[in-house]
Amino acid sequence: MMEVGGEAEAAIRPWNVLVLASFAPLGAFPDVRLSPRLTRQDLGVAAGLVFPRAPGELLVATVGEGPAPALLTTHRIIWFERVEAAPGGPAGARAMFNGRAAAYEDVGHDAAPSSASGTPGLDLGRGVVVPMPGAPPGLVDALATALRSLALAARTGEAPAVDPELARRVAEALPKVVVVDANLRAFGEHKAQFRDDLFAATPMAFVTRAMFAACVLVYVAMVARGVDPMSPSLEDLLAWGANDAVRVTLRGEPWRLPASVFLHGGLFHLAMNMWCLMNVGPLVERLYGNVRFAAVYLAAGVGGAVASMAVPPARVSVGASGAIFGVLGALLAFLLVRRRAVPPTVLASLRSSGLSFVAFNTVFGAVATGIDQAAHLGGLATGFLAGLVLAPAWPRKADAGGLARSAALAALVTVAVIGLGAGAVRWRAATISPADRFQDFAIQFQPVYERFRETADGNREIFALLKANDEAERKSRFPELLARLEREGRTNLVEVARLWTPEPRLAEVARLLASAQRQQVAGVEAVRRFRESGDRDWIEGPEGFLARAADMARLEKDWGDRERAFVRENGGGGAEEPAEDGPEP
Repeated sequence: MMEVGGEAEAAIRPWNVLVLASFAPLGAFPDVRLSPRLTRQDLGVAAGLVFPRAPGELLVATVGEGPAPALLTTHRIIWFERVEAAPGGPAGARAMFNGRAAAYEDVGHDAAPSSASGTPGLDLGRGVVVPMPGAPPGLVDALATALRSLALAARTGEAPAVDPELARRVAEALPKVVVVDANLRAFGEHKAQFRDDLFAATPMAFVTRAMFAACVLVYVAMVARGVDPMSPSLEDLLAWGANDAVRVTLRGEPWRLPASVFLHGGLFHLAMNMWCLMNVGPLVERLYGNVRFAAVYLAAGVGGAVASMAVPPARVSVGASGAIFGVLGALLAFLLVRRRAVPPTVLASLRSSGLSFVAFNTVFGAVATGIDQAAHLGGLATGFLAGLVLAPAWPRKADAGGLARSAALAALVTVAVIGLGAGAVRWRAATISPADRFQDFAIQFQPVYERFRETADGNREIFALLKANDEAERKSRFPELLARLEREGRTNLVEVARLWTPEPRLAEVARLLASAQRQQVAGVEAVRRFRESGDRDWIEGPEGFLARAADMARLEKDWGDRERAFVRENGGGGAEEPAEDGPEP
């Protein structure tokens, strides 16, 4: 293979000077990138493709924006046509790009802009049209002019005169063009080989799809059971398994640590996390293999949940992004451990992308509200450490004992995470503050208190009907009203009985609420007996409706005073919004 230095000298030929000089006017258009200023980002899909080239053929320009710009070499024009996935094809199949090319000598003398298909394009003659969506007319005209000139020169040997100064600059730039071309060609070859190794190592990335499906199915099940699809309440999320330090440590509910990884705080949160997972998950799964990737994902998810639980203050947290950060951590670990086995160009690209994502979301999480930074960083650290242990040899080869080794290492990581989590739970149980306990109590208390107020407000309707002069209205409205208020009161008594707190003073608040709810139910029963007997004692007597209503008000004031005193002495506040540990765009 020719050394770059010798190839650079050989590249300074009249034909190459003519080609670069002919394309030089295209540099005035923002949609054109001329070598040696070409980067792999300018190539779109072509950066990851290996297309055969003739000896001495150099890539000199790209034309057009988007994923598939046209390429100009010293021999031909190359373009890519999008082919959509066939209906009914494999799940997850994506659109493909087919490459086509035309040598300059095959370009017609009548090459010109074309819009016959409704999309701007360049007609090369003989029915061959290069699609150029979004290209300004002036660019297509200039390209057509350059190609007609090169086609004539290639067929007849009659080259147009080149300005001497331009020819000198082109000759000076050609060695750099050769270097850029060699780098881009190497990147394409390395990326193609790396891609082949990925698919050979792990043909199906089904674990990523399984985790995606699990999160979506849990969300669908929640919505089907009546949970708000856009903004679930704290009560609903906790009922479905959200992470919460008080419940994990003091109630003995460590199952919330893995369960919370599959819960999301609404459609937008779910969509963002699943978009990130499907973008990074398949790559890392193919690097590690299905079993090791599953271990990384679940370990990182639980590790992020443990960090969220362990870092004060106590919060309700849901989301898969601790696991997603862990997947990125595992990618960085793999690139560190196997840095000599991954082509340098691919290594640099993947490392840069991974670090950029982590840095952006870490900074964003530090300044934005509602982001569980502890889950992000805990998942990242867990995924990185798990990745160091689980990183396989690369490229992976078929190995009869590979599955057994993967299972053993996955089990080792699982045991380590369980041990770490158990230690963190024991430590956190001793550090739960009274303010954290109040916060947990407030989350439970708020919905039952609101339902209590709804039943208590029914007393106003009862008063109004008792004072009404229209007996027919009382007869028509009382039965339904009393039945509804009694039913709702008894139902709420069941919910009040489920209130739990390790704080005796807050448990007393719950007891007083239960007593007030019982007074409400007894008051409704007193009105019913008054309606049956006409005995005014059921309204005005010591066991009557008015006495029950007064007891309700007294009990409500009593628990309100106790609650406020607890907050003054220990801090705390009302229920907060759940922390969503999802990455942002």
